[in-house]
Amino acid sequence: MVDILCPHCDEEIELDDDAKGDFLCPYCDGEFEWGMEDEDEEFDALIDGIDEPKRRKKTSTVLIDYPDNPTLRLTAGVIFSVVMGIYALLSLFVIFGGIFVSSVESGIDDVTGGVVETGGIGIFFILIGIVMLGIYSTGIYFGVQMAKGRFFALIVCSVVSVLSLIGTFITWANEDGDECTKWEIDPNWGMEYCAEWGSAPFPVFDVILWVGMIAMLASLIFVPKFRSQFY
Repeated sequence: MVDILCPHCDEEIELDDDAKGDFLCPYCDGEFEWGMEDEDEEFDALIDGIDEPKRRKKTSTVLIDYPDNPTLRLTAGVIFSVVMGIYALLSLFVIFGGIFVSSVESGIDDVTGGVVETGGIGIFFILIGIVMLGIYSTGIYFGVQMAKGRFFALIVCSVVSVLSLIGTFITWANEDGDECTKWEIDPNWGMEYCAEWGSAPFPVFDVILWVGMIAMLASLIFVPKFRSQFY
């Protein structure tokens, strides 16, 4: 038995040792609780035990603050800009080659009086060269911006690299080789010309170049430690 005081009239009341719940005082009929604090403490301990793994889980998802390492983005930006500069120079050769072919076509038209159709191949090469020059010159700009840590420039450089790889395959598929497989006689000039060329060699260097570029830029996008260097 345990003796307690009524919280209302201060009279002594006898209760069993394991008594818990709500009781009425036999002296003042006042209602009071006894033994419920232990259950509250056990309940709180149970809740704490359930929440503890959640707290540990939340702690494990805290973002890691990676140190700034500008070498990564500077190296990637310089490499991309240099490659774009080389291809921009090559596009100038395409333009000058188109101008030369166009002048030859004009000479043929003057000699033949327009009887022989040249097809405007020179103009086509000039337009292709201008488009290439614009794309690769823009690539130089975005390469510089990527070196400065601009994430949008990283995305643009990645898209340009993918398009360049696709363009390499398309050019290879439509390009003729150096070996002629079929000769015919021109009915107007009476001269023998190549009517069908063999397939062009596979552009191994260009494919390796663009695949490596895409892999480098993709690692900067998807690896968190490298992605943190851009904003």
